[in-house]
Amino acid sequence: MDALKKFISKYAAGDIVYKKGDIQTDFFIINKGKVQLKNNGDGQILATLAKGDFFGEESLNSEQDAIYTVEVIEESFLIKIPYVSLTEMLKQTPDIALKILKKLSEKHIKIQSVLMGMAAVPQAVKEKPAAKEAKKEDQTSEKIGGEVKAYLIIQRSNRLVQLTKTQTFLGRRDYTTGFVPDIDLTDEDEEKYISRKHAKIQFKDGKFYLSEEPGAINGTFLNGNKLQTGVKHELHAEDEITLCHLNVVFKV
Repeated sequence: MDALKKFISKYAAGDIVYKKGDIQTDFFIINKGKVQLKNNGDGQILATLAKGDFFGEESLNSEQDAIYTVEVIEESFLIKIPYVSLTEMLKQTPDIALKILKKLSEKHIKIQSVLMGMAAVPQAVKEKPAAKEAKKEDQTSEKIGGEVKAYLIIQRSNRLVQLTKTQTFLGRRDYTTGFVPDIDLTDEDEEKYISRKHAKIQFKDGKFYLSEEPGAINGTFLNGNKLQTGVKHELHAEDEITLCHLNVVFKV
């Protein structure tokens, strides 16, 4: 705890720590007080957390939006740990990593119970907001110009996928949060070695770049060379990308 004191911040009842949709870059441990996790749209309470609980696990993924709003319901002292400091802490103290996993598991079980209750709402009621959300996604996605043709061939299934967006995430879907990457490798990754958000391909200034996402634990390789997390590497025709054990060929 002495090492964590420098990260403690005080919050008053009614304060919003962050809102659903905000970019999350910090991990939080409750040292004192209580907070509630809410669906931003209707204020549905997903979970109430107290001393010793954690939130902000979205910070383990680069540029990941917050999946709920966090509101302080009584005066709280929160340990706010930046991603870089957290990763160093987990490397040096595996016991902390195990405790975090256990607490996060308990929290997600609570949230899942609430979501299952919400799923009982008639389908007709749910379809309209879902359609609205899908439309919003279409409006915010940046598309690559039609003159640029680039593809990935996923060798295990021989599936051909065209790269159509300036930012494309590769990984596995998360059935708990509902997150689905742009290129969903769930079916090809039967062993479940690939991370939810494992790697990213960006298109900028007429070139494609590959980088590994924070939190990808089983490695990303380009032509056999292991990539460092967050470092971009230019892609060229016929380059072979390997996500853990899954080979993907880049075509232009």
